[in-house]
Amino acid sequence: MFTTGSKFLIGASVVSLMATLVYGLGQDGVLGTVGLASATIGLIGLAVINAILRDSNVFADDEAPVETTAAAQPAPGSSIWPLAFAFGGVVLAVGLISYQSIVVIGLVVLVVAGGEWAVQAWAERASSDAGHNSEVRSRILNPIEFPVAGAVAVGVIIYSFSRVMLWLSKTNTVIAFSVLAAIVLIVAFVLASRPKVNAGAVGGVMAVGAIALVAAGAVTGLDGERDIPEFETTEIWQAEAVHHPEEYAEGAAEGEHPAEAICESPEEFPEADENASETVAAKSGAYQVILTDAGILEFTIPGTPDTGAVGVDIPRSTATNVIFRNEGDEHRRLSLDMGATTIEIGPEDDTEEVEIRNLTCTTLIEPGAAQLLTIEAPEPTFAYDGQPNPNAPDDADGFWFFVPGVDSAALEVIVP
Repeated sequence: MFTTGSKFLIGASVVSLMATLVYGLGQDGVLGTVGLASATIGLIGLAVINAILRDSNVFADDEAPVETTAAAQPAPGSSIWPLAFAFGGVVLAVGLISYQSIVVIGLVVLVVAGGEWAVQAWAERASSDAGHNSEVRSRILNPIEFPVAGAVAVGVIIYSFSRVMLWLSKTNTVIAFSVLAAIVLIVAFVLASRPKVNAGAVGGVMAVGAIALVAAGAVTGLDGERDIPEFETTEIWQAEAVHHPEEYAEGAAEGEHPAEAICESPEEFPEADENASETVAAKSGAYQVILTDAGILEFTIPGTPDTGAVGVDIPRSTATNVIFRNEGDEHRRLSLDMGATTIEIGPEDDTEEVEIRNLTCTTLIEPGAAQLLTIEAPEPTFAYDGQPNPNAPDDADGFWFFVPGVDSAALEVIVP
């Protein structure tokens, strides 16, 4: 028996076939004939499918379709994954016009939500038993969900800990986490001492602790980290004198630090020279510059030095380790003057070029101590021929090691 839809599609197929024959024989148009033939084939295919499906009609005396039709199946359960999938799409779209990291987050949400959604939809149709369908889903996804969820939970806890620690001061951090460790120990002891403990109670305590920790991490993270002062080094002090000369002069006038730049001063600077490391581990291939008790700079170099050498030869554009040893009777630092260089200082919209000395130095070390200085010469010394060096004897040119406060301590550096 043909249904109404089947009759319509069969008639449309016949009409289309006749139109194809008439047009093809009468007009001899290849393109139009191909188009009509394609339409005819499509209509015939739809007519065949519709005849097999019988317009999805279920007759009163046919019991099989009543049991197998989609309308007779239980409705799928509610799911949050379609909403999560849509949210991932929105995040991805926002990331495409903002930041790459947001794109990655959107892709992760799309993959996770899409996978969960697909497996849940498939499992709900595994059988007519909802319990069996839930077990099928668990067998597939639980081996993936549990490790990932555990890793995410651990990451959130660690991140929350870090926010709280960075918000507290150094002293309060030690106190807070000592108290927290004591609380954890006491709770663990109480739970271990009781032979029977309600699993729900244990889970509740852990849940409350986790929520409190995450809440504390969120609050302290929004409030911001504590002020962590930057440790002053000789490089920072030297750059401060060059790039902020007015502020540097004000600090010197208020007695916060010496007036000279650190690499040209024999005095002690705050933090940079305080508690500085004054020992050097054994190193191979290191140069050594020694300040003798007579106030003279002597040197040793890896390998065999040239006979009669009066200066230190170091390679160009290569990091070179120099160990400074103070055998004098006062605290001293070793400085290296690598000629004049031009830099730009000031705000971006109003910079000016100034010429400065290219200086680097060690911290101030006590008699008998040693410290490592790593240098890298960007240019050869012959590029500075004829340019007097104020830190060299008699304003000679080139590069020179010198010790601030000791006029006789000067050593030429030769960079080929």
